[in-house]
Amino acid sequence: MKRAKAAPPQELDEEALLHRVARGDRAAFEELYRRTSPWLAVRLRRRCADEQLVAEVMQETYLAVWRAAGSFVGGRTGGTAVGWLWTIAARRLVDAFRRRAHHAEPPAAAAPHPVEPNPYRGA
Repeated sequence: MKRAKAAPPQELDEEALLHRVARGDRAAFEELYRRTSPWLAVRLRRRCADEQLVAEVMQETYLAVWRAAGSFVGGRTGGTAVGWLWTIAARRLVDAFRRRAHHAEPPAAAAPHPVEPNPYRGA
């Protein structure tokens, strides 16, 4: 009995690619990245002008996709593969903004200045 040959990744939709990625198919992951990374980068750049931060978020996003592709259930719940991917990216971007804000020091103009007591006010 011959097994049906699996379709090449280029012929699959994004949901089928994710299912293959969940099984560890590197070619499917590469095809998913090839298809989705250009529009994902554009969407992230619309929300963040820092190219380095966008690159970090892209890397974190696709690492999360590789690790969690098996948890994608979008097709059964009305979601889409690209919607799932965007959700991951958007959350990673928010996390990056929070990390940056947490580690940022206030600008010198915003630093608190010592308040001199007012000599005209009673104590």
